[in-house]
Amino acid sequence: MRSAHSGFDISKSKEFKFQQLAMLSISPIVRSVQRWWLQRAEQHYLICADVEQQRAREAQMNVAYYQKRAAMARSARI
Repeated sequence: MRSAHSGFDISKSKEFKFQQLAMLSISPIVRSVQRWWLQRAEQHYLICADVEQQRAREAQMNVAYYQKRAAMARSARI
């Protein structure tokens, strides 16, 4: 009866060790997926920043264009 009890403890111990090994092997995968996701997000936001910067440049060019047109209209009026 004692050997049956100790055999039961060994199976629980093996199961626990297997779970530990499973978690150890999953952690690097989770970290690499998270790193990949964050890297992708960083690239996306950098692209968004570039697009917004380009829009700001175009807006400044538009402002300059319309100011020039206003100055030409003003000078033509005089």
